[in-house]
Amino acid sequence: MAVMNEVTEVLHKIEAKLYPNYLGKGEGAYVARSKAEAPLSIEDICASAKNRGGFTGQYEDLVEHVRVFINEMIYQLLDGFSAQIGGYFSLHTRLGGTYHSERDRIDPAKITISFRELAHLKALLAKVHVENEGLAGDGAYIDEVADAHTGSLNGALTPGNMVHITGHKIKVEGEGPEIGLWFAAQADGSRTRVTENLGINRPAEVMALIPALPPGKYRLEIVTRHSGGSIPLKAPRVIPAGPEFTVA
Repeated sequence: MAVMNEVTEVLHKIEAKLYPNYLGKGEGAYVARSKAEAPLSIEDICASAKNRGGFTGQYEDLVEHVRVFINEMIYQLLDGFSAQIGGYFSLHTRLGGTYHSERDRIDPAKITISFRELAHLKALLAKVHVENEGLAGDGAYIDEVADAHTGSLNGALTPGNMVHITGHKIKVEGEGPEIGLWFAAQADGSRTRVTENLGINRPAEVMALIPALPPGKYRLEIVTRHSGGSIPLKAPRVIPAGPEFTVA
């Protein structure tokens, strides 16, 4: 009798690095984070569906239809409906806060959208291969970069808005022409430094005014002598953000 063995194909891979567990949650000394990548836009995903996924229609039509679908889904969510998408995930509105009487006003600012994994997505997640690339430097890292006005996360930045950066040991500290928050243009290598208009400058959080940058792709990095303690570093530390950012 033949022995039948199921063949498991690795379809997806996530590259991860380990960072010290400074939050003290759990027993482990490290936490894993996937390597930061720029978020995919509707156009990016539709291009992939056309080039890789076998979509045979017109790319422009696909982009427009996806936009219409998302806009309509959000419209229905904001009317209190939930949405279940292809057995992969569901979205629904949640009303946060607590209330003292039956006549209390429910603050719209407390509304959030909750995401729940469904069976199809859970089954796929169980088959993802995560590649551990080891420790990420000395523990200083940029976790997320957001445009504080538009909410764009690890993606588009708008000059004149505030950029909100979270991470560890990222405080802009020290003297010298190299110290600051830098925007490096990918087209010509030019670099723009920000040392003023730092609305927040803490070890885990920096907020700064996005300068008047020409449109294009940029890399963001913080150069600092902040060590995490009372004695500054002898040499500046360069902390790069993982993804590439678009300035329009």
